[in-house]
Amino acid sequence: MAGTKRKDNKGRVLNTGESQDPKTGRYSYQYQDAKGKRQRIYSWTLRPSDPWPKDKQPDKCLREKEQEVTKSTLDGIASAGKGMTVYALCERYTTIRSRAVRENTRVGYKTVLNILAKDEFGKRRIDQVTMSEAKEWLIRLQDVDKRSYSSIHNIRGVVRPAFRSAVRDQYIRMNPFDFELVEVVIKDSVRRDALSRKDMRRFLKFVHEDKHYSIYFEGIFILFNTGLRISEFCGLTPADIDFEHHVIKVNKQLLRSRNMRYYIEVPKTESGKRIVPMTPDVETCFRAIIRNRPKLKKELVVWDFQHKHSASGFLFLDKNKNPEVAQHWENHFRWAVGKHNRTYKQELPTAISPHVARHTYCSCRAHEGMKPKTLQQIMGHSSISMTLDWYTHVETGDITKEARELMSNNKEIYRIENSCEI
Repeated sequence: MAGTKRKDNKGRVLNTGESQDPKTGRYSYQYQDAKGKRQRIYSWTLRPSDPWPKDKQPDKCLREKEQEVTKSTLDGIASAGKGMTVYALCERYTTIRSRAVRENTRVGYKTVLNILAKDEFGKRRIDQVTMSEAKEWLIRLQDVDKRSYSSIHNIRGVVRPAFRSAVRDQYIRMNPFDFELVEVVIKDSVRRDALSRKDMRRFLKFVHEDKHYSIYFEGIFILFNTGLRISEFCGLTPADIDFEHHVIKVNKQLLRSRNMRYYIEVPKTESGKRIVPMTPDVETCFRAIIRNRPKLKKELVVWDFQHKHSASGFLFLDKNKNPEVAQHWENHFRWAVGKHNRTYKQELPTAISPHVARHTYCSCRAHEGMKPKTLQQIMGHSSISMTLDWYTHVETGDITKEARELMSNNKEIYRIENSCEI
């Protein structure tokens, strides 16, 4: 009959949307979520003071659950995301993103998903993860799982924006990963500083004179004297070496996936496409490399599927006549340093690598007085701050010398008697 209030088996008036099953006694509440879909929640009790049935697992009462639903609805939170796990969220995020990222980024996504698939944290519901729990998880990755700072940085680089997308989709109210990584994880990465000129000369002299490693001398010399990224260096073909204008045309990088598939990509940033000047010594090295390169009956053609073009005739080949990639040169550097340090008492820094060669080139040109903007363009940096703050390693002796010269040229300002006047 119209106007009759619905009641439970204890005679209590039920609110709109509430009902009780007359057979089992279980309560339910029906409502519409933020997307207009009908949803229903259940409980064996109506109020917090009601005794819980002994044969049922304890849970919140119906009215408490209603309050949660109401709060979520008022906040615009879509209940459709309530059951989503951290792994499912990250999988969805990376699937959407994979269409617009590079191959090596997609490989990184798969690595993070594999970690989440094996970790209990990946099974957590996204609406139940607190910021404290997010921090504790990252700490555990470092302290218990012994993952490096860079590895955790990459993991957080997927999880954080994935949770950010969940906030935008109104699945959760806040992002539990909205904090700085250095707040909770110790930065243990080794800084790869530029070599001193003395150490660079010692290393190059050893490689040049060593019976085994001398075959890599031209390549190593070029890396120290052009500042090329190693993947750009590996991607060079004879067509990229312009002897007439004394420049290197940098327009691609050669990479290899984990399943040993070669592919090429454009440089990391738009500013990565550039012209790098060659010194006469660098030109001599390139001429020797091109002259001594084996003549192959069939050259490997490597494609850039994203931009629909290919390249072949790469300058640097391994023992199987396949193009060399970054890992080859990482090994050449590491093994050469190892042999040097086993041979001589005065050891070289063990962290010499192709990237250290890039640091060294930038640092040397800055010390020689090259204009920052010119150096930025040669290095292919997207920001001048990277050229100035990250790659330029000014030694204490240089700072002292420059300061003394400046002050000695301004005697009227820096005279002792004037500085002591009150």
